[in-house]
Amino acid sequence: MNGPRAIRSRSRLLTALAAASLVTLLHLFAVTWRADAWIYDTLTQASSHAADDRIVIVAIDEKSLTELGRWPWSRRTHAELLERLGDAGVRGVALNILLSEPALFDPEGDALLAQALNRSGKVVLPVYAEAEHLNGPSVELMPIPEFAAAAASLGHVDMVLDGDGMARSMFLRAGLGSPHWPSLALALSQIGNQPNPTAELPGLRVADLQDASPHRWVRDYQVLIPYTDPPDGFQSVSYVDVLKGNVPTSLLRGRWILVGVTAAGMGDELAAPGWHATQPRMSGVDYQANALNMLVRDDAVVPLSITWQIGLSILMVILPLLLLGLPGLQRTWRPVLVALLAVPLLSWLLLRFGHAWYPPVPALAVLGLGAVLLVLRTLRRTRLQAQSDPLTGLANRIKFNEELEQELRSSRRTGQPLSLLLLDVDHFKRLNDGLGHPAGDEVLRALSTILRGRARRPRDLVARLGGDEFAVLLPETTPQAAAAIATTIHVDLANLSSRTGNHMPLPPFTASIGIHTTQSEEETAAYVFELADNALYQAKQAGRNRSFSHTGERGCAPS
Repeated sequence: MNGPRAIRSRSRLLTALAAASLVTLLHLFAVTWRADAWIYDTLTQASSHAADDRIVIVAIDEKSLTELGRWPWSRRTHAELLERLGDAGVRGVALNILLSEPALFDPEGDALLAQALNRSGKVVLPVYAEAEHLNGPSVELMPIPEFAAAAASLGHVDMVLDGDGMARSMFLRAGLGSPHWPSLALALSQIGNQPNPTAELPGLRVADLQDASPHRWVRDYQVLIPYTDPPDGFQSVSYVDVLKGNVPTSLLRGRWILVGVTAAGMGDELAAPGWHATQPRMSGVDYQANALNMLVRDDAVVPLSITWQIGLSILMVILPLLLLGLPGLQRTWRPVLVALLAVPLLSWLLLRFGHAWYPPVPALAVLGLGAVLLVLRTLRRTRLQAQSDPLTGLANRIKFNEELEQELRSSRRTGQPLSLLLLDVDHFKRLNDGLGHPAGDEVLRALSTILRGRARRPRDLVARLGGDEFAVLLPETTPQAAAAIATTIHVDLANLSSRTGNHMPLPPFTASIGIHTTQSEEETAAYVFELADNALYQAKQAGRNRSFSHTGERGCAPS
């Protein structure tokens, strides 16, 4: 049950759980929202969104202010404008002007405007949300009762800004205590249409109506606005030109009209996706025009719910594990690459064809982290492979040389002894030629197992230097302890003759061992190795199957 397949399955499961947990946290805490917003802006700007020619802005601009005088104007003026627009046969009008207080010194102007609103029957007036004081509860600033009763509809003009100051989204319904007001653009788009109670608005449902406070501004049906390029690219005429009859009737007939302030420094000024600091900011009426354009063209982009975002991201981050083993995808980096490409592609496809926004950065971040860890693991594995012997799995000559230098420095610093054992299999060439290379390989693997068993401390190192030559590096080991270890190796080899290898019976074999323990701080790595090699030569000259120390201490394996 603990075989390689079970270990791999357990490892994949733990990896999947870790990736899913991390991507969930990134979504829940909106860690990557700025990067996601940048990607959304880039993708939406790459797609052309034309301004509908049925939308016309009547701008309260610098020209109108120059000719009609200081703001605010008499409401007689607005009444006259509505009469002009009504005579032109417009489809509907959004008068985006604050009318929450009566004109104390011009009650006749209020009466004229109320009459014009009533005669038109196509005018939408705004409802503003405003805090009574800093951090206090919101209040609804509605038109005075005369205007509210005469208007065809009321719509909120709540504008939503993201953390970077960009106005990317709108809530199609909002209100104090409950989302009972449509947005101004939505109310205007519904002028002249029979309301369909079964028709579902686009947008993400975000309002918690059960726990809503009557003093809290509640929003619902969130949509992302696909802005035109440029955001103020709608047909626009000056307020004063309409008032004086200088605008052709054909330009107004059958159009949706939005009346609002565009003069710099007077109204709302917003930044839209693609906006640069050197450009004039978008006005509030342009924001409403883009929202209306979105609604009449059925282009609203709906953010996916957090549940869907997390679900899709979890699927994306575990996709490499699901793809592993498919033809052509056996190597781990290929499924990871496929997933890294699939995430932005999925986000673009949902935006382009599904009018839905899926933020891809959390999944990309987790996959990117996985790719980095994969590269590091590959580099580590490559380094280990470069420093290990493929037959026995022991350290190779390169690794041995590095460790010998490092342990010598440590020995000089601490004053502790360092012992080195060099081993050769006795008459290995004869054994290898007589029994064949498979038997020789089995002998080398068996010896490596014995040496590992006798060098078990963390800093001990067993290396195959080449052919049948092995080395055992023993930090903080005295000559006597090194000689005792050499003796146990001889004993292990003698006991091995009755056992079998993994594939075939092991032929009996012995080994000769040379031992050297550092005696002086002046000894170099080359000198230590030379003395151990000389000791190995002496062990062979003395009859093999024994150990020899160049200091004169000798040991012999039991016969």
